[in-house]
Amino acid sequence: MSEKQAWAPGSPAGFMCMAFYLAVLCPMLIGISGPQYGILLVPFGFIGMAVQLIVGTVELKRGDVVSGNITLAFSAFMAFGAILTLLKFMDIAPQDTAFGEGFVFLVMGIIMLLTFVTSLRTVFSLIAFNVVTILFFLFMAFGNLFGIPSLLVTAGYCLIFSIITLLWTSCGITVNTAMGKNALPMGPPLIKPE
Repeated sequence: MSEKQAWAPGSPAGFMCMAFYLAVLCPMLIGISGPQYGILLVPFGFIGMAVQLIVGTVELKRGDVVSGNITLAFSAFMAFGAILTLLKFMDIAPQDTAFGEGFVFLVMGIIMLLTFVTSLRTVFSLIAFNVVTILFFLFMAFGNLFGIPSLLVTAGYCLIFSIITLLWTSCGITVNTAMGKNALPMGPPLIKPE
């Protein structure tokens, strides 16, 4: 009879794929690449959606209700971005969907904000990711809803820090798990886990 093997954390793969997606979106928002660059959101969105779907399922299997559900929400969000971008490039969707997108960003921002307290029990790098990502979603929401381009640019700059914290966290979890020690410090939690 074989022993039941524990699942390894899948979150690093999800963080890495999200960093790829955001690395495409960031230069578009801050104005250093044109909108034609957005076509890259399609493959990265679909790949990210698939990876996030798997990671979210693994996290739920491991008993992590918050990470699992948030990751699955990010999976849907990445699919939304990929499909909308594809429809715009195919001239099926209207080019200006900012108002509708604003509500989607607002909903995701509210989800992140309401679950933020749970991140305070995790490593500092993940807390930092949550802070800048909440800001990103809110800047994108209000920038799109009220037609304020400077908020969209500010959201783009938030993504630089989101990408850094995603890479820091994904590499930290991977390296520390593989080495069995804290080889790549990610910072202490603000609230000690019980």
